[in-house]
Amino acid sequence: MKRRGRLQGLLFFFFLLPFSFLLACSRNAPPETSPAAAAPPAAAPPSVAAAPAPGDTWKDPTSGLTWQAAPTGGPLKWAEAQTHCASLRLGGFNDWRLPTISELRSLVRGCPATQNHGSCGVTDSCTTSRCWKDACKECAGQGGPGPGGAYWPSELSGDASWCWSSSPVSDADGAWSVGFGDGQVGRRYINIPAGARCVR
Repeated sequence: MKRRGRLQGLLFFFFLLPFSFLLACSRNAPPETSPAAAAPPAAAPPSVAAAPAPGDTWKDPTSGLTWQAAPTGGPLKWAEAQTHCASLRLGGFNDWRLPTISELRSLVRGCPATQNHGSCGVTDSCTTSRCWKDACKECAGQGGPGPGGAYWPSELSGDASWCWSSSPVSDADGAWSVGFGDGQVGRRYINIPAGARCVR
């Protein structure tokens, strides 16, 4: 019995007493003011959608589509551009994709022939090489309303060069793309890099 009493006393002295002391100290301690305590919280992991930064995205009031305000990923081959858009996390969304040729043409401004419903015959419903006409290259370089004369809306930015669509040329090698520096619609070989402006 004496032995049990000593064991309980030792247990209290070595284990419970220090724990209760630490608990009491932590309740009465002033808040930490060290630089580590003042550091901002860590960034959210990539799988968590972050709030959009101003200007990251732009919703086209004409089509209702939401676009990247500026392309990301750099010049990419066609398959890389599709993968890039499918894995993009931007503006709190993760359902981005590479646009079809008609969706990409819906961004063209200032070049009536290559705007949607213009005389250029390349659309989602006509993707053969026979759909391409001279009208698909009708506009002059740097004559659009966008920054630097780009043939896209003034709300968008980026390099006004060729951008991929997800639409392959159905009877030949390549995929359809739009050159926003001169408003052209054209066929591009899939291993020649171009820009990717993702849409949702």
